[in-house]
Amino acid sequence: MAPRWEYGCINKDGSVRSGSGGFTVKNIAPGTYMIYFTTPFTSIPAVVLTQNFVAWGQFDYEGGSTYDNAVLVACDPRSCKVITGDGAGNRVDRNFAFQAVGV
Repeated sequence: MAPRWEYGCINKDGSVRSGSGGFTVKNIAPGTYMIYFTTPFTSIPAVVLTQNFVAWGQFDYEGGSTYDNAVLVACDPRSCKVITGDGAGNRVDRNFAFQAVGV
């Protein structure tokens, strides 16, 4: 079976900026998001994600902290739960990008 790849750039309000189109996202609480795969994977996909610090395309920004991050909390073939946070560890709505690969 050929691998399947879903990916997306997600705005801090949970809207999709760009992506593969095979998923939806819902912001369920501050800094907490659910990604729902339109067609479930046959097993748990490998998910990689990162936070976009400040804004998409803001190349002149010199700030940022490696403590600001995105974390995969849970994943199954149908969905993933993601949290994003600030440098102090507080859950804060932030832009993030993800990739999910599986079959």
